[in-house]
Amino acid sequence: MNFPKPTETAAQLIAQYGPKRTGPYVKLRPHAEFVRELRRNRASYDTIVAILRERHGIDISDTTVRQFCRDVLKEPPSKRRGRRTTHPAPPTISPRPAPKPQLDGPQIAEVEFLDEPNP
Repeated sequence: MNFPKPTETAAQLIAQYGPKRTGPYVKLRPHAEFVRELRRNRASYDTIVAILRERHGIDISDTTVRQFCRDVLKEPPSKRRGRRTTHPAPPTISPRPAPKPQLDGPQIAEVEFLDEPNP
């Protein structure tokens, strides 16, 4: 087993044994024009991810593609649409007939006389 030398600092050890950090979008930069053309044709981020996985063997998330398009390709972020308010459906009941207009002065009730049986 290899043990580090006592004179090596932590930074040297990390540089020697740690994973190499890559710059942002290293996997996507060679395919920037391809992604730009797909976005020009209104391809969704999910579609771009699927194409990059199938054709180019790049395993990447849709969030990374979205950020790549905004940062590198300088796409403006999409504007969020507000919620559409749904108007209530008009009632399907037929409207009632308009009431008779009120006349000024005393009102007399309409009386219907019932026929009384004759004894």
